[in-house]
Amino acid sequence: MEKQKKGALIKKFSYAFKGFFIALKEEKSLVIHIIVAFFVLIIAIILRNQLSTTEWAILAVVIALVISVELINTAIENLCDFVSFKFNSKAKKIKDVAAAATLIIAIASIVTGCLIFIPNIIEFIDTLNVKG
Repeated sequence: MEKQKKGALIKKFSYAFKGFFIALKEEKSLVIHIIVAFFVLIIAIILRNQLSTTEWAILAVVIALVISVELINTAIENLCDFVSFKFNSKAKKIKDVAAAATLIIAIASIVTGCLIFIPNIIEFIDTLNVKG
């Protein structure tokens, strides 16, 4: 890889990380999603012997989707605020629809988490009862 291309690639990654940390600093919803993801990962680590590789992959993808959709929602909201300096019903509609996308993926992630964790928690408790 040429030195110039490598430098451009590094710049792109640095912009992406900068954008992530800006959103993290400014968006309470993103912070909540990150905290929930952290707790999901703690539960998954506790249940590591019960979780399959597929379940780990599903959890990783769902966490990434929730965080990504929240970042896209944040970008859309910022864009609307940038182009519309005062209240605009169309900008509000755009922002509400983007927020709805985040809500849908968050609900889907909760359902997915329940489908993965509930049977595995039951199995984990059963193994503790057998040992105890």
